[in-house]
Amino acid sequence: MNKVETKLIEYLEAEHKFRQMVLWNDEKLGLEISIIIDDNTLGPGLGGTRWRPYPTRTEALVDNSRLARDMTFKLALAVGEDTELAKAGVSFGGGKAGIRGESTQDKSRRKEQLLAYAELVESLGGRFITSVDVGTSVPDVVTMKEVTRWVVGGPQEMGGSGDPSPVTAMGVVWGLRACLEAVFETQSFKGRTIAIQGIAGKVGGTLARLLAAEEAVLIGSDVNEAGAQEAARETGAKLVSPDEIHRQECDVFSANAFGGVLNDDTIPQLRCRIVGGAANNQLWEPDRHAAMLQERGILHAPEFWINGAGVINVAHEFHPAGYSHDRASADVKRIYDRGKEMIAISRKEKIDLFTAAMRLAEERIRRAKKG
Repeated sequence: MNKVETKLIEYLEAEHKFRQMVLWNDEKLGLEISIIIDDNTLGPGLGGTRWRPYPTRTEALVDNSRLARDMTFKLALAVGEDTELAKAGVSFGGGKAGIRGESTQDKSRRKEQLLAYAELVESLGGRFITSVDVGTSVPDVVTMKEVTRWVVGGPQEMGGSGDPSPVTAMGVVWGLRACLEAVFETQSFKGRTIAIQGIAGKVGGTLARLLAAEEAVLIGSDVNEAGAQEAARETGAKLVSPDEIHRQECDVFSANAFGGVLNDDTIPQLRCRIVGGAANNQLWEPDRHAAMLQERGILHAPEFWINGAGVINVAHEFHPAGYSHDRASADVKRIYDRGKEMIAISRKEKIDLFTAAMRLAEERIRRAKKG
């Protein structure tokens, strides 16, 4: 590790004040892994494993640290005291894992890599629990379970909760209902124009199908052109280039790809009343860009609230009675209730929704520290 990378780690530790960082490199297996447990006040760190060919180690570590922090707030909101999980005494802190490198198609080598990574997760003794994310899948969970129990999101036939992506999309729908009600005084998507960035993705594609069934008018984009074409044929979406999707005149702009999409360049170009989607870390500079959206009269749904359904679903594997789709769905629907609560706070105190969401999450963590 060079001096720049060492300084970066020192900066991240000081800036984010996370509980633990684990760095592990294996040149023979082609693995460069970082695991960050951001906060364990509410329980063990829970977060997916993202496998991406980050250009540099710096970008990988910065992204992972931001995602881990996001998970802390997401879980504080998603597993609130009124949920079935919390009532059963189950809660989690935030964590995240990142694997830097190309995801190999060689099944034998991939299994070798996954088993080595699973051993690392197992060595943490349950302080970190992981699941699927970009670049990882349900079959990967099955492989990892050969070595560690601290991985969730396996097939339902094995007692798992399955791929969290469809449930994440459903949670976004519940969150958008709260936003529509606040802005348009209706929960109905009928006739509403929704611009979906990442329409070919697992979450974005499911979201498009759900909204099409609700008779929404869809505009979509994706860097995966073939996948976008297929999604358009299935949902009737009009396609535009990825560079143009945020400029579309619409009721809702829904970001469902990678982070940083809401920034100094894109926010002035938005032509919508609501921003809400499943992508993590959408705000490049959270406080400042949340304020910019508020100033423009755009209701911004913080992603650590609206995309929490996937982690709710996998977390239910730790319910004392085992995973139940009905119990998990009941908690997913509470995303709507949480949204109504945050919107009421933001209006009463004249603050943006991001600040209101942070306040609720931080207050739960503070109560847990005192208790």
